[in-house]
Amino acid sequence: MIRALVVLALLPAIAYADHDHQSKKDRERAAKTQSSARMPAPGTKPARLVNLFNTWTDEWLALAPGEKPSDEMTARFLRDHYTNSPTKMEPRLLEIVINAAKNFGSDQAMVVSAFRHPKYNLILRKKGHQVARDSQHTHGQAIDFFIPRVATLTLHQWAKAQQIGGVGLYLESGFVHMDTGKVRYWNGE
Repeated sequence: MIRALVVLALLPAIAYADHDHQSKKDRERAAKTQSSARMPAPGTKPARLVNLFNTWTDEWLALAPGEKPSDEMTARFLRDHYTNSPTKMEPRLLEIVINAAKNFGSDQAMVVSAFRHPKYNLILRKKGHQVARDSQHTHGQAIDFFIPRVATLTLHQWAKAQQIGGVGLYLESGFVHMDTGKVRYWNGE
């Protein structure tokens, strides 16, 4: 009888010790939750995604602010639509577009042009389009885009204020060009 009382007296201590130790499965779940950058802390809203749309390929790419897509994903999404050729793209280009969307409170941005294969660039020049002979697009360092419901002039002012590189205003076409070359400005059609 005394022996049974000793065991019963120890049970609460054993149960309390088990409560402090998580199972292997609980530890694995906790590690996955902590390592996942996309998982918000409990009780907080997740980061708002920016949905990028490539107007030539009809493809979408959803990114959270601060999220860095792989070089391959970026090259594929921003590839030349005429030759279907990807190239290594300047990583800051998608950041620029996401920052523009965030600045204007939009969850969408429309990509008009990014990589332009030199062959396609030459075709456009021969047809009289306003493209530079050695365009930053052919080097994977430029992007043309617009933000829905944001006036092109307003987006252009924001782009110039960034002081990142070249900024072109294409008012008739309704988009802004940004590249990572020297800081310069121009107006197109």
